[in-house]
Amino acid sequence: MTFPLNRRAALAALAAAAAGAAGLGHAAAPPDAWRSSYAPYNGPLKAPLDSGPLRIEGRWPAALQGTLYRVGPARRELGGVTMNHWFDGDGMLQAFRFAGGQVSHRGVLLATPKLKAEEAAGRLLYSGFAQTLPNSPPLSGPDAVNPANINLLSLPASRELLALWEGGSALAVDPQSLQAKGFKVWSPDTQGAPFSAHPRVAPDGTVWSFGYMPGTGRLLVYEISPTGQLHRQHVMAAPQADMVHDFAITEKHLVFLLMPLKFSGAPGTGDLLSHYQWQDQSPLVVLLVDKADFKVQRFELPATGVFHLANAWEQGGTVQVRFVAQPDILGAMRQMDVNRSRSDARTRATQWTQITLHPATGQAQMQSLGLDHVEFPRIHPARNGLPTQFTTLLARSRGMDNRVDGFDSVLALHGQQQQRHHYGDGWIAEEHVYVPSAPSATEGRGWVVGTAYHWPSERTTLSVFDAAAVNAGPIARVTLPYGLPLGLHGQFVPA
Repeated sequence: MTFPLNRRAALAALAAAAAGAAGLGHAAAPPDAWRSSYAPYNGPLKAPLDSGPLRIEGRWPAALQGTLYRVGPARRELGGVTMNHWFDGDGMLQAFRFAGGQVSHRGVLLATPKLKAEEAAGRLLYSGFAQTLPNSPPLSGPDAVNPANINLLSLPASRELLALWEGGSALAVDPQSLQAKGFKVWSPDTQGAPFSAHPRVAPDGTVWSFGYMPGTGRLLVYEISPTGQLHRQHVMAAPQADMVHDFAITEKHLVFLLMPLKFSGAPGTGDLLSHYQWQDQSPLVVLLVDKADFKVQRFELPATGVFHLANAWEQGGTVQVRFVAQPDILGAMRQMDVNRSRSDARTRATQWTQITLHPATGQAQMQSLGLDHVEFPRIHPARNGLPTQFTTLLARSRGMDNRVDGFDSVLALHGQQQQRHHYGDGWIAEEHVYVPSAPSATEGRGWVVGTAYHWPSERTTLSVFDAAAVNAGPIARVTLPYGLPLGLHGQFVPA
């Protein structure tokens, strides 16, 4: 089945989706410290940002050469109009370049059609994921409000960098200048269709992705060749596909975890978050999709929410899936509104979790792996769909100030071994990525690289850890002369 040629109806449905280290001082949290989690600036966002060469503390690994790209929500205010939810910030792209013994940073707001229209008007215009603006202009499609603010995809064969949302198209970006070049069109039938913020790159370079369409019970699947051309597109029935942030691949299958989060709003009306309801009597639906013919096998497990999967793989007639369970996913999303009422009570703890599927019998089991208050799992980039022993995660320590959202530690899991680095008081750690010492390197060899924001000094650092000794602390780090808005995901592109 191909994507329907009557794209007007499809786009109307898609519009519903529009939606480091110690040493910088120790400070007690001010009463409004939690606001720093999502709004580290007391005034207009400054962009572009250029650091010039940065002073390196420690010894930078000579073999660590390339660029760490990161993206996330940033600008939420213009012309006296403010969006209160983190997800509704315009995307800001960061590039940390490591070359010739120097490290530098550049950050730019991505010039999407939304950003350009609002800058021309001198104020924010469009309703967002968690807020409705009065007199918001009518939408021509989801890309009219696409902020390109969640993740990135590098396509080395075509030398493309794509900034990803999940309610609309991927935005092509020049990898050097960081300037937006327009939305990626994979095919005439999929122009303007949703493209996941979490595509998966198989070991052979094939890119698998999907798009979800709230309220339609469908998923759009993309298979993209290693050279960057769309090979296949397929629309499949998918119950509970009203919010599907991530998925996984194995050698033979695609794996979707469909949580019982029901969307009951109208497309294009704004404030999508208020139209989501948790149906705790419904199961977590697992769809195991054959890559060859898209045939689907369905499994049911106890209900839980999910943002991020780490990996999945075939093993002895089973399919193993590792992910972070979000028991209170609605609470977690509501907590990201800076104007919410605040108390010391937090949402239910996230849990590092494993699912085992038995395709021959139709049975499935789910079990906790013993870690809670974790998120943002990352694996060896060449092992999507293959057995995985090494995973990095962010973690929240028991001592982290309850008035501050987020995480303050990085974990490296290697089999049964666990290594942890705690950044300390006043720090918010962002996603850390695993950079193997070579594409074919054994898991655990190489580096863990990530940023952290020190809100008392309003500065961001980038730290490099030996992947085999994360608990020893950074082997090198740089401190920017400014703080960065907290981002979501990033990708390392070797030189």
